[in-house]
Amino acid sequence: MSEARATFDDLQEGDRYSFSRSISADDVELFARLCGDDNPLHMDESFATRSPFGQRVVHGMFSAALISNAHTQLTGPGFVYVGQTLSFRGAVHIGDTLRVEVWIAEKKAAKQILVCESRVLNQDGVSVVEGRSALKALDAVVVDA
Repeated sequence: MSEARATFDDLQEGDRYSFSRSISADDVELFARLCGDDNPLHMDESFATRSPFGQRVVHGMFSAALISNAHTQLTGPGFVYVGQTLSFRGAVHIGDTLRVEVWIAEKKAAKQILVCESRVLNQDGVSVVEGRSALKALDAVVVDA
């Protein structure tokens, strides 16, 4: 839906979007370069195998970035994040396939805010991230045709 601009009124409680993505070592390395988080738990297999996780762990904020992508796909351009809470419930590992789900839980018409729920599930259906976000409709958006 991201190519079309949905208005606040176009979107309804219960509207949802989901997608799946497999996570590669290249994804983790690129994310680490972009954000500067080179914690050996993410980057060093030898270190990570000695941790309670037994292997490298994907950055939690990588999963959060996927939630942001799902928001944009749900609403299209014209909304901006104004809040986010996240609970990291389980580790994500290189090679995992994640299913990202977001849905509109509430509309606050007076402030033009969508309250969304989100979750990220691994390939076994286990919830690894859960969150609640607020997206505000922008008054005017310039979109290239």
